[in-house]
Amino acid sequence: MKNTRMLTEGALMLAVFAVLIFLSVFVPMATFITNFFLILPFLLYSAKYPMKNAFVLLAGAIGMSAVISVLAVPIAVLYGTTGLVMGYCIRSGKSKLISYMASSMVFLGNIVLFYGIVVTLFEFNFMDEFTRMFRSSADKYGNLLESLGQAPNVQVTQQIEGMIKLMKTLAPSLLIGGAFLSVILLMVVNFPLLKRFGVNVPQFPPFRTLKFPRSILWYYLITLIISFVADLEEGTYLYLVVMNAAYILEMLLLIQGLAFIFYYSYLKNWPKAIPIMAAIMTFLWPIFFSIVRLLGIIDLGFDLRERLAKK
Repeated sequence: MKNTRMLTEGALMLAVFAVLIFLSVFVPMATFITNFFLILPFLLYSAKYPMKNAFVLLAGAIGMSAVISVLAVPIAVLYGTTGLVMGYCIRSGKSKLISYMASSMVFLGNIVLFYGIVVTLFEFNFMDEFTRMFRSSADKYGNLLESLGQAPNVQVTQQIEGMIKLMKTLAPSLLIGGAFLSVILLMVVNFPLLKRFGVNVPQFPPFRTLKFPRSILWYYLITLIISFVADLEEGTYLYLVVMNAAYILEMLLLIQGLAFIFYYSYLKNWPKAIPIMAAIMTFLWPIFFSIVRLLGIIDLGFDLRERLAKK
């Protein structure tokens, strides 16, 4: 009876995934929505049944994707393996943080693997292609200004070139951040659906309680010292490492600062709209970004929350 139920639900999950992958490949307007739910069949099935059965589902999904389109195969592997790992963590009673970290690493590993395969086999570099498209758009904008009798602004051109160089330098950090952000969005969308299907999913503690290890401050200090002392030439390996390390650590300190704002707001019984607005302004205004990051540094370095709690 149990085996029959597993086979029935497996066939149902495979059918659901087939519909989602078909819409993702052949209906571009639906891709934005379906991308949030492609993980659901694997996540739901692996959260309820053993991994050996879940791998059968994954194999069937990959085979079906190959029939639909070659482009659908990497999508099936990406969401399938991530869903299996996430579902396994739920089924084995892991915390939500462990589930998130494990799933994010699998998601990131898949992206890096696919990127390497595309560059090696097809000699197609996404970053170079993006740079070419970005420069082409900038040139069209400059030609439009010239046709209107206006000379292109040299400062704007320099800013565009600087932005392109910065994006190339921070590509590893952006890739890591994109993977971790994607997985947290998948959790936010799909975990409530799992509850509806009777799966007991773990919960994140409140954001206001988030606190990173104090060692992050030392890493950040070391990175700053290296950036000031060492002769960092643009394009060198050391330059890439220091720039990406500084960017990642700054983002962690920013998150720490936002968590402190949410904690302080909770302590003062302020409306929830206040910390949310503060978070929005942080990403819109550079001055807020610096202030919130400084709050994160102070919170980590001086145990600001504990001091406030004592008062």
